[in-house]
Parts: sequence; structure tokens; C-alpha cells
Amino acid sequence: MAGTAGLFAGCTSPNCNDKCCKTANGTNKFKMKFAPRGLFRASSGGDPFKRLKFLADNGFNSVEGVVFCQPNKVYKQPEIDRQKALGAYVKELGLGMGCISSMNEKFFPVMTANQVPTKEKVIRNKKAVRECLTRQLENTLAVMQRLDTKTFIIGPGIVDKELSAEQQYENVVENMSFCADFCKRYGIIMEIEPLNTISHPNMYCDRATLGAKIVRDVNNPHCRLLYDVFHEYMQVGNYDSLDDENVWKCIESFHIADAPARNEPTTGVIDYKKVLKKIWDKGFRGFIGLEHGQTDKSLAGDQKLLQIYRDLDSVAS
Repeated sequence: MAGTAGLFAGCTSPNCNDKCCKTANGTNKFKMKFAPRGLFRASSGGDPFKRLKFLADNGFNSVEGVVFCQPNKVYKQPEIDRQKALGAYVKELGLGMGCISSMNEKFFPVMTANQVPTKEKVIRNKKAVRECLTRQLENTLAVMQRLDTKTFIIGPGIVDKELSAEQQYENVVENMSFCADFCKRYGIIMEIEPLNTISHPNMYCDRATLGAKIVRDVNNPHCRLLYDVFHEYMQVGNYDSLDDENVWKCIESFHIADAPARNEPTTGVIDYKKVLKKIWDKGFRGFIGLEHGQTDKSLAGDQKLLQIYRDLDSVAS
């Protein structure tokens, strides 16, 4: 079953008064594992701790993107302490911690051409790339441990025009397998996220079918697929791949945003009631990252956004 990590174990009865279905102030919890990223800022004044409390008080059971990991950065102690505090507070509030963004390279053909990401000169060397990937994985793992999360986003980078498609694919699978072996040693999961080439020119992994093929060929349970409905729609024009069993069985989590402006559901052309009902009925109970903008950033806009997700959550029955 897709998205088996972190199943929501609560009751789904709308009349249930148990703690599993209510917040401390009596608000109904969402049935779906909606995991907001950077939303509801007006209600928290931009304070990440207040935002987490707002999410918990208003029925969310999950959060995502609490920290944007920079895998090449050496974090200073105040930043480390802040990450630990955020992770501890998420746990205290009883929220599930979704994936963090970390190694989704958008500017270099790192895995496609074994190119070390540097602006000074091009280094095409498999050993140097493996050393770079190891360093990034170790830095990512450290952030994940401080936040107490188990999944992160990874990507192979951009297309390399000097190599054949076959050679690039072979390089990607080999490098992803190397990363997956690291993840296996530490009990974490990497999620390959395909990105559309309109928003992100020259991306190598640009659709769910290719991402799923890489996952299948890596053949390691610690390498999974992040299905971003927005990116898939922008690249392919539909989300029919959700009905492809070869794709479905690789999915670990979802990201949602409406198209084409990448704002909240109901502001574009994607029928999210239909999408969410489909994945719920197919048995998905994992994280659904809310990776989109917010058209109305006022306090009233926060309440409107909450209602949008209440309406969407109604398909989970």
C-alpha cells in the first residue's frame, strides 16, 4: 500500500468524542494527514512555534518542511539548538513530522553526469560525486535526527546534454542506489520528487512514471516516490499516472497545490476533491504536504484556508 509510513490511527467517525478525534479545545481533527508548509502566517505572526500551536489547535495532525535543510551548510550551534527545539515541540504537540527538503538538486547534473555542484569549475568524477553525496547525506541525517523525522526529498539534478539518455539513466540509478544504501543503514527514507520543466527548466526527473521507474530499479525500500500533483499536472497535463500500479506502489507521500499559479486548492484547474477521494479510496493514509501559496494572507484568509481543507477532508469516509 502506498504511503504506509505514519498511518493515521484515529477513528474516522464524525460523531466520535474521543481524544483521537478532537484537539484539546474540542476542534475536530482532520482525518487526512494534511501537512502544511509555511501557511497560516497571519495567525502566528510569523513565529514558527506559534504556527505549530495554531496547526495543532485547529485539527491538523501533521506538519512538513519545519526546516529547509541546506545539505552543504555547516550549521552553527544556535541553528542546531533551534532545530532541536522545533522537533521537540512538534512531538510535544502530537503532530506527525513529514519530509524535509534537502537534496533535490535543481541546477547541476549531479547524478546524471557525476558532476560535483560547484560554480568555479566542472568536476566530472564519480569518486568526487560519491564524497559529495556522502557529505550531503550525513548533513541531512543530522538535521533529520534533530527534528525527529524519517523522510527527506532527493532528486538527481538536471539533464546533461553531453551524455546519452541511456548513460544518464544508468548514472542516476547507480547514484540513487548508493544514497538508498546509506538511508538503509540509518533507517530513513529518501523520496524522489519529479519536478515539471516549466517551473524548473532542464530537470531530469520530470514526471511520476520516470520517478517510479527509478525507484523500481533502485529496488530498495528506503527509496520511494513523492508524488506532487501540481508538478505532474503541469508537466503531463493530467494525473492519470495515479491509476498506474507501477507508480502507485512506489508512492510514499504527496504534495498538493493548484495549477497553474501554485496556490491553494479551489484557485486553479485541479479538482482536488476528486484527487483526494481517489487516493483515500485506494488506501493511502500517509502525509499530504500542502506545498502552495496562500492568495489571502490575512487572518480572514487563514480561516478561509482552514475551511477549504475542512471541505476537502470530507471526502475521507
